[in-house]
Amino acid sequence: MNLTPCLSEAAQKEQEELTLQIAALEVKRQELTSGLNHVDQTIRSLQSRVAQIKNETVPISCLPSDVLEIIFDESRRVLFPWAGFRRPLPIEVQLSHVCRRWRQVALSTPSLWNTLRVPILHRESAIRTYLQRCNQCPLSVHLGPQLSDRRIMDVITSVLIPRIGQFRELILDTQDRQELYSLLCHLVNTAAPCLERLKITSSDPARGQGSYPPIEIFKQGAPLLSDVRLSALPITLPQAAVSTLHFDPLPGPVIPLPRSHLLSIITPVASSLTVLCLKGFVSGFHEEPGSAPVVLPSLRELVVHGHAMIHGFNVFRNISAPSLRFFTLNSLKRQALSPIHKFMTRTSPDQFRSLRSLHYIDCEMDDDLDIYLPHATSGLTHLSVSLGIHTHLMRLLSNSDKQAALHRTVPLWPHLRTLTFHVAAWSQGRDDIESDEEDELPPAIALLLDVIRLRKTVGTELELLRLEGPHARAFHDELSLALIKSQLQVNIEVLPGLSPDNDSQLSSSGDWASSGHFYGSQYRTHLYRKLQSGPHGQHHLHWGSIARGT
Repeated sequence: MNLTPCLSEAAQKEQEELTLQIAALEVKRQELTSGLNHVDQTIRSLQSRVAQIKNETVPISCLPSDVLEIIFDESRRVLFPWAGFRRPLPIEVQLSHVCRRWRQVALSTPSLWNTLRVPILHRESAIRTYLQRCNQCPLSVHLGPQLSDRRIMDVITSVLIPRIGQFRELILDTQDRQELYSLLCHLVNTAAPCLERLKITSSDPARGQGSYPPIEIFKQGAPLLSDVRLSALPITLPQAAVSTLHFDPLPGPVIPLPRSHLLSIITPVASSLTVLCLKGFVSGFHEEPGSAPVVLPSLRELVVHGHAMIHGFNVFRNISAPSLRFFTLNSLKRQALSPIHKFMTRTSPDQFRSLRSLHYIDCEMDDDLDIYLPHATSGLTHLSVSLGIHTHLMRLLSNSDKQAALHRTVPLWPHLRTLTFHVAAWSQGRDDIESDEEDELPPAIALLLDVIRLRKTVGTELELLRLEGPHARAFHDELSLALIKSQLQVNIEVLPGLSPDNDSQLSSSGDWASSGHFYGSQYRTHLYRKLQSGPHGQHHLHWGSIARGT
């Protein structure tokens, strides 16, 4: 028995008509939707044109493209701390997303795309895009940290190393020596004809233990190499006119660089070296008897940190700097500083007659320091000391000025015109003193006023008093009141944010190394935040999983 209902002829006809009407309406809806999309696109295009016309009236839009290029390039020097859990887009990418004209200018400026930080800011696709946009512009390359991912190393070896002829600046900042030496092995038999600045460091104390075998890099030459920063690693440099050489300490357990390795790095560049910074640990107990020091005829600036001296290394038994003008001694113990002073006084006047700036930073100075040191450095024009630590040196200067004023003789350091105080600590608002002692000056300020007054009395008036360090402003405020009460005048320069541990007093090119250190530190903090944000502190980071807009 068939139970399927049968439609009447009229019902079937009505169904067909309704179906046709539905189809026609659907076609009309598609036409209207297409028209609406076209209207939306037209509106957006018109809005874009209106915004473009409006932007053209903004003063910055009147700047020529070459001026914008300069502004874009300078903006990359500004360093902002990273916030949150996402890495920021590189500034050049942000600039290229502002407006059409800015993007045109950015994309047509090859030098804006010549800095690669792998894996800090750039992954493989971004690397290839940057290399395409920068064309043949010299490259600044920062490799590391976190290079253990095989894909990173593959990109470095297959994409970046073949372009090493374009490298102007190279920073290797790895997590351990295995990563470091994997990279260095790729640099052994290569040529770097454009390389000017090189920094090699290892930053993980847990995996950076053990001695490092010597390795020679750039055997085919790096003739323009001039600025080298090494973390106490025995690396043989190519023949080049290196002018700046830094040795920084490795983190973690003390691993001193053998004296022979240090001298083997310095000797080939002895004739061109102008700045030498010794901060890393150096082993100096096994010196060859009768060995002559390496002569550095062009050396103008020498920085010696206490780390370099605690293992028996003696600076002036190993190097000779007859043209030295800037000498910084940082955190030296008394037993390390005393031989330096004795050498300076013993070799006078043959040595140190060109010395103009002498800087003591947190050094333990002998109480029996005598006038022979100022006599040996009579040409000094700038003296730096740490407030409260080097009081004896200031008293020596004050007492010698008193004697010069009394006997009408030439004072010690007759050319001294600039005095710098590093103010690391200073007690403010002395609320705990009795009322009858309120007018009593702090000993440091009273001694400084004596120096200022006596310098003027003997005819060698100070031209500039510089205050540096986190408490420089507080010290300046109290000193200014004391100067007014004492009716004394001196030009004062306050630099509250300047650290006394600067590597160089001469060269402003140290910015490139500071920038590399900043990005490395920010990336390590970023990785730590990522690990802390994962479940139970576990968070797996995949290098290729984070897209970087370009």
